[in-house]
This record gives sequence, C-alpha cells and structure tokens, in this order.
Amino acid sequence: MSATVRQPRRFPRGRLAALTATAAALTAASLWGPLTGSSEAGGHIDAPSSVLDTAADLTDVYAFSSPDNPDMVTLIANVRPFEMPGTAANALVDYPFATGARYEIHTDADGDGAPDTTYRWTFRDDDRRPFGLGPKVGPAPVTSLDDRSLGVRQKYDLERVTAGGASRTLLSDAIAAPTNTGRFLMPDYGKLRAQAIRELPGGGQTLASQVADSFKADTQVFGLYTVGTRGPVPGWLPDAQPLSVLNVNSLIIQVPKSEVALKGDPARNPVIGVWASVSRPGADLGRSLAKQAPTFRQVSRHGNPHLAFTVYGSTIGLSRPGGPEDRFQARAPKDDHLENEFLADTLDPVPPHRIQAAQGYPAPATPRTDIQALFLKGIGKDNGAKFGFDLNTHTMNADADPSRIVMAEELRLNLMTPITAAPRAMGLVDGDRQGFPNGRRLNDNIDGPLLRMLEGEPAQPSPPGLLPKPVVALEVADAQSTFPYLNLPHAGP
Repeated sequence: MSATVRQPRRFPRGRLAALTATAAALTAASLWGPLTGSSEAGGHIDAPSSVLDTAADLTDVYAFSSPDNPDMVTLIANVRPFEMPGTAANALVDYPFATGARYEIHTDADGDGAPDTTYRWTFRDDDRRPFGLGPKVGPAPVTSLDDRSLGVRQKYDLERVTAGGASRTLLSDAIAAPTNTGRFLMPDYGKLRAQAIRELPGGGQTLASQVADSFKADTQVFGLYTVGTRGPVPGWLPDAQPLSVLNVNSLIIQVPKSEVALKGDPARNPVIGVWASVSRPGADLGRSLAKQAPTFRQVSRHGNPHLAFTVYGSTIGLSRPGGPEDRFQARAPKDDHLENEFLADTLDPVPPHRIQAAQGYPAPATPRTDIQALFLKGIGKDNGAKFGFDLNTHTMNADADPSRIVMAEELRLNLMTPITAAPRAMGLVDGDRQGFPNGRRLNDNIDGPLLRMLEGEPAQPSPPGLLPKPVVALEVADAQSTFPYLNLPHAGP
C-alpha cells in the first residue's frame, strides 16, 4: 500500500474565510447557470433530479491504468458536490454517504451494455454516542478511526457482483474516512485516511473518503455549451472555478486488470466499459408489502463526463424535470440503444448550433457519427469516430460476440494502452492515447477536448480562438501518482 499523501491545503483564517465565501458565491451562481451570466460546474449537476438528492449525485467517474502498478486498474466514483471545507466554526457540518443506498461501479467486458463485474458499497452509521445524543465529532481531537471522539462512524460492506447476480463479499464493516471537520478536531487527517485504506482479497485496495474535488474545470467555456458564447466575461474574469476549494466524497478501488477483463485476459480482450450508479431502496406498491424485500431503484448514473452539456447543451435552469437528462439518470446502458430519441440526439448535438448562432463558427455537418461513437461505441477506425484507428471499442476484444455488442453510454478504457510518461491534459486530441476519452485520468481536462471535438476535431480543425486563455487559472491541485491518488480534503482551523 502506498503511503504518499498530500496534506490538505491549510489556509490562514482570513484567506480561508475569503475563499470559502467566494466558493459559496460561485457555487450558488453555478446552480443558476448561464441564466445569470455565470456557469455551472459541469458534471456535478447533470439533471433536475440531481438537485433533490445530493448524497446520490454522481459528479465524476474516472478509470485508468494505475501509474504505480500497471497490472492494476483504478476505478473512482465521486459523489456529493460542493462540500465546504471543515473548520472549528462549522464542525457540525457533516457529509456522509447515504445509508442503505447502493453505490456501484460497473464494468462491461463484452460490450452488451450490461455489467459483467460490479463493485457495490452499502453504508450504515455506527453511532457510539451515549443514547445517540451529542455531537458526532469531539469534543477532544480525533487521532484514529477507533477514537471515541469520533462518535459516529460510517461502516460499509463491499461486494463484488458478477454477471448473473452472483455476489461475493470483499469487505464487511470497513470504516470510511470521516468528513474532515478541521485541524482542531482532526489534526492529522492524512493519518485517518491512511487507516481507512483496506487491502482486498485477491489483490487490490480500496478507500471510501472525503477528498478534495479533483475535477479540472474551465469555467470560462461553459457558456459555449449552453448559449454558444464564452463566459462569464472573457478576458476579464479569471478561471477561478469554485471546485478548487471544495470537497466531494469518493469511492476508490484498485483491482487486477484480469478481474475485469473478458475471460480474465486483458491482453486478448483489452477494452472495458465503466460507469457508476446509485440506487435507493423502496418497495413495490403493486403488491403486498408483507415480507417484501427492498426494491432498489437507480436514481443516478454517470459514465462519460459532460453528457448533458455535450449532447443537450443543458444545465439546471435549461432542462426540464422528467426530460431526457432525468430519463438517462434512471436508464441502464443496455437500454440506450433502444431509445431512438437518445440515439438521434447524439447524432445532432446542440452546442455547435448555438456556437454558430452566437459566434458564426459553422457547425460541422450532421449526422455526427463521431459524437455518437464518442459516447456510445468508443474510438474505432470504422465505427464513425474520426481518429482513424482502433483504440477502445469493444470490437477489439477477441472473445466478444459481435452480434451482442450494442451502443451504450459507457466510459471506455483500453487496459493495455501503455502508461504515458508525459501525460497531456487534453488527452487524445493532443496525441496522448492514454488520455480522455480513453478512460479518464484525474488530471485530464475534459472541457477543452469535448468542445474541440464538438467543433469537428480531428476531422477538421476547430475554430481558432475557440477556447480562451484565462488571465489567472485557480485550478484544483494535481492528483498524486500513488494510491489513492486524490488529495486530502480542504480544511481550516
């Protein structure tokens, strides 16, 4: 297990207050979207339903060959956007995982849109306070996960579910790292997080923890998706995205590539599709509730980043409840190819038309088979993608049945792509075949590549000056090169 950990960014009290106030203001503005001249942190609120259930709001999914162990693959799902840094003044703030819900990361090895391997986390509260009363943390500092000052801990079971529903419990009653409540109550959060890392039977490791948000956003270009212009005010405001001082919850798992590859052979079958989902328990009211086991309903889904932005040019304020964004959240990838409206939408994405109307850049001709391939097929030589080579389509798997491969929205990863010695943030459009959309690394920038592809790359150059250069870039810190990669959550006094 790797011990390299970046300590949380520790701000002086005055600077932390200013940054927190700025983050709060920008976050509030982000929820209103371009209707107020500002922009949403894309990928963090993808549909109206997401606003109503923040604990189930999947913000980002990452999948990449582990740079510290090339025989392993790392899968990450982040949830609960816009968590404010903990301080002594707001020590009662708590951002737990939802108890009873199923948090799942799925992998599809044969291309049929159904999961072949699923990693499932289920959380419960371990309340050790007398009579369940009093603060969850304190009054003394928390120095270990077993410390009685950590009055309420979250424990979880981790299962590995294979095609057909067979389940194997990998961990029982594992302890998640808590919400960071600041340096006074948690003077060494890195130590707490290290204690929460668990080894997995058969190889690999996992962590459930609050972390610093890893999403590298370009806030000046969000307007290109939604109204066709750059913003908020190009050439004046810095690219000061609020996520650079905010936290999220993260599920991180590293497993052998052979565990997720078709027939256990990543060399022969290198491509997997990856997505995450959150499901809530309920009941079937159409039959008797007596002795009825909970029925789990999917309430959130995330694979490729920015689907709502890229296809619909939508965000909160522009999308309607029950619209295509909400329907996508509830649908399984195996059913995507049955939704003719969705397939048609991927062939005619909205943003290029808005950019043409607002700035005069001609929208590439439709049908956009390249955009449909990006989200539903992977990058292939003859499947509509314009890169001219096979990279991460399921047809590359020698043991996959071509007749069963369907169009399904998944983040596709070639497990055998060599790890890049000098990664390029723009990924594939800048010649880095290991970068997005070949999976997604933590330090990949997705806004620029997606907009460049929407405007025609690589088949034709995107318009010069499409992406503005920020006056000042206040970006999230780079992720680390050793497990668990993500930085410790921001915290103050």
